[in-house]
Amino acid sequence: MSVLHVAIEGLDRRSVTALGTRHRIVVVGYRENARTGKITVDAYIEPRQEEWLKKRGFGVTRLEAVDAPARQRQQDGRRDVARRLAKGRYGDVIWGGGYLTTDEVERAMVLGEQNHAGYFQRIALPHRTWEKRRCHAFRIGKGRGRRVGICFISGVHGREWGGPDILVYFAIRLLRAYRDRQPIRLGRKTFTVAQVRRIVETGDIVVFPQVNPDGRHFSMTRHAMWRKNRRPAPAGRGHRSIGVDINRNFPMLWKFERYFAPGTIDSTRNPGDYESFVGPRAGSEPETKNVIWLLDQFPQIRFFIDLHSYGETLLHSWGNDQNQAHDRRMCFLNKAYDGKRGLIHDDVYREYMPAADQKVAMLLGNKLAGAIRQVRGRKYQVKQSVGLYPTAGSTDDYAYGRHFVDPSKGKIISYTMEWGRTHASTPFHPPYPEMRKVMREVTAGLLEFCLQAIRQAKSIR
Repeated sequence: MSVLHVAIEGLDRRSVTALGTRHRIVVVGYRENARTGKITVDAYIEPRQEEWLKKRGFGVTRLEAVDAPARQRQQDGRRDVARRLAKGRYGDVIWGGGYLTTDEVERAMVLGEQNHAGYFQRIALPHRTWEKRRCHAFRIGKGRGRRVGICFISGVHGREWGGPDILVYFAIRLLRAYRDRQPIRLGRKTFTVAQVRRIVETGDIVVFPQVNPDGRHFSMTRHAMWRKNRRPAPAGRGHRSIGVDINRNFPMLWKFERYFAPGTIDSTRNPGDYESFVGPRAGSEPETKNVIWLLDQFPQIRFFIDLHSYGETLLHSWGNDQNQAHDRRMCFLNKAYDGKRGLIHDDVYREYMPAADQKVAMLLGNKLAGAIRQVRGRKYQVKQSVGLYPTAGSTDDYAYGRHFVDPSKGKIISYTMEWGRTHASTPFHPPYPEMRKVMREVTAGLLEFCLQAIRQAKSIR
């Protein structure tokens, strides 16, 4: 299937929102012209859809025909892994020889365990993937006593190759600096030896670098635009019905038809949907279960970032509707509002988030974005997760919403990061020289986030 990366200019907000929720076009991000009010979305379409959009009054600008450069990325990957093997660099993300394979991400964690005993713990996750892969997470931390838990995950979507590389790079830079008692320099941003020690000795940094290795492997070797996991197709359905979108499978407003107003959300019950099939049950997928297990296993976690691509944004909760801080009853647990959620820019429903939580979320987000800017000047926006349309069953809303459902669980201030430039070639998995720059800037942001989270942890109640 041929794919075009395009910018689509809509007539009004309603028409643009319908591209994803009704017409199932892959919408990645959007921008609104403050003067004209017109909205332009970043999207992926089949060539036949281009004329269909133009006939309905949309402006369509081609940014890139994806197929050829995506195949080039795959070829580059095969060449790069062969070179790493020949040079004895298998699993070494610091060397910079191309995207790590799924096996190399696992190998990098083995190397971390071998080289940094005493402050690196590799964690076997209990649920094997559909293709029988065993996943691992890891914890960085040294010392005893009460510690601040910070969780980073990535690789939820197969085609977003750079997330696992970012988290492995982040970990190795931190581990080596701590071992060697050296500062970390990233562009104009420097983390001192004392700051490195503060992160390792007062934080529990819990990292799950590739949540969906099956999807990542399939994207890197077969179909570069593959997003979902590799759950087998239901009986009687073909290969187009393989897979579940892990970021729609978490037990958070999963029964979207019940909770949301009709036509407001991009989730679907259709297994054949290319992007957003929610799965047969909430939390049905082994990848989903592994994330939930990890959050349960480390109840000290108070901060959470799920790395995705792309769009240079840091998004805080909620993603299911716009926030408000004055009415506790207007909450996702209140059945009185079922069927009313998701109508953006209305006064019928807005999701409750205490003002103090939003203040902390914005404070930490701005600190992270400030550190990123110091590396090479990229400006990440910090804003609420809900955009053109809401989401259900996502990682960040699940992580933040847990303490509303069960008060015995600690509150987790949660984010989705969309790393990477919109106009990079194949922005889900840009050329590796560009990816290296992203790895450095995001690592600076994550290190700063750890320092600020440790400082702000007492304000999380």
